[in-house]
Amino acid sequence: MRRILILLVSIVLTSASFCYAMAESKDDWANAPVISKAYEQSFGKIYVEWKGQAPVYQIYVDGSKVADVSVCHYIINVEKGTHSIIVYPIYEIRDTDTKMDFSLGSKMIGELSIDLASLGLDPKRLAVGNPSEVFLFDYKPSQIVNGIPEKISAVTDPENRVILSFTDQYVADEYLLTIKHRNDINYLTFHVNNESEAKLITKTNTNVSLVLDPSLLRSQDCFVPELNEEYRFTIQLRKYVPNLVNGEKEKNVIIESKVSGEFAYKVTAAWKNAPVITYASQSADGEITLKWDHEDYDIGCEYVIMRINKVFGIMTGEEELGRTSGREFSVSDLNNGSYCMNIVPMLNGEKGFYSADANVEIKNEWVIAPELNCEQIGDKEIKLTWKASSNIEKYHVIVFTGDNASLLRFVDLDYSKYEEFDINANEGEMEYIFTYDKAIDIENGIKLKFEVYGLHYTVSGGEQKSATSTKTIVLK
Repeated sequence: MRRILILLVSIVLTSASFCYAMAESKDDWANAPVISKAYEQSFGKIYVEWKGQAPVYQIYVDGSKVADVSVCHYIINVEKGTHSIIVYPIYEIRDTDTKMDFSLGSKMIGELSIDLASLGLDPKRLAVGNPSEVFLFDYKPSQIVNGIPEKISAVTDPENRVILSFTDQYVADEYLLTIKHRNDINYLTFHVNNESEAKLITKTNTNVSLVLDPSLLRSQDCFVPELNEEYRFTIQLRKYVPNLVNGEKEKNVIIESKVSGEFAYKVTAAWKNAPVITYASQSADGEITLKWDHEDYDIGCEYVIMRINKVFGIMTGEEELGRTSGREFSVSDLNNGSYCMNIVPMLNGEKGFYSADANVEIKNEWVIAPELNCEQIGDKEIKLTWKASSNIEKYHVIVFTGDNASLLRFVDLDYSKYEEFDINANEGEMEYIFTYDKAIDIENGIKLKFEVYGLHYTVSGGEQKSATSTKTIVLK
């Protein structure tokens, strides 16, 4: 409906021009102005420019006169939506009594009532030429003004050039980079459509990377970031506004985003960049397998596998678990628990940056206590049975005796160790016949307690224990 109304208003304006007393002269001032540019100058403001030779112009926006100007351009205020613009040429006729008719014959448009005398013209001698064609446009405010680059990061390539990465959701035409070093500040502009600079720009969806090439830096009078020095960077997005008349970009008119937060980066050799762990999981009983990506540019980095010890999230120490020149490593013989793992590149004894933490929870089947059963099968014999777990080499058995007549037996305080021994583990069901070789009280018998746990031996010879199973029986 609004678009139809604008068209109707435009038609009325065009036809209304014939109500003016036209000059008999055919001078060029009366020719219809040609609107050549219309673009967003800032939020809600549209710059309009036209070609014409009249000394004064009247500008109508959406059927209402907004200004009298003595130049061929003006900035109008608009809101989001569809709008129309018409420009009228105005001329002062000095050799006739012709005067302007201020009534356009339409209540919709209103009257021409701005003080033209302020422009040095006598309203009684004014004439109106042919209006411009109606210029219709749909205004959508640029969103880049509210945008801000995010996720700024930095690495160094093999040529010791800093590569900055950040996000750009607005398809910017320029990137303004600020480089700060101590008290010095430099500015560097990357132009997306400049052939030499475009080679230093990589775009993947909304992710952008800029290579701070020394030759480009020097051409813009910037210092070149050096190894082991810290710099602070900010990024601002810049976009050329489109000319609403023909769709071409106005390269001399730029709308800017907000400036990103500062990102501090100490320039380091490329191989020192932190590896990225791509896989970290329990891969077998007592085993963690790690896989990672890292670009060492074929200089032969070694990788140190570290376990980080933490208490309430605070690092309390670290332990080296192994080294490799590959991109995969398995750590075995681990007990149940949570393990925080890191990968660190190393070259000639010098370490690079630690990878991000990889937390893995180890849950071993063999650490579960064996399900122990006790059964008396003779005067002094008890058969012990349980199921052996994988990764158990031996089972350790401890036998305790207690006084079955003592009051302390009710709180398990009357036991004393009788003997202990190891039994080699066999796959599947385990069975052992225990014989008690001392006299037994005929009336009360003898109370026996058995404790059984598994033993696992690591590659390095260390001993690990499973949980303990306990059973009590009265032998009579």
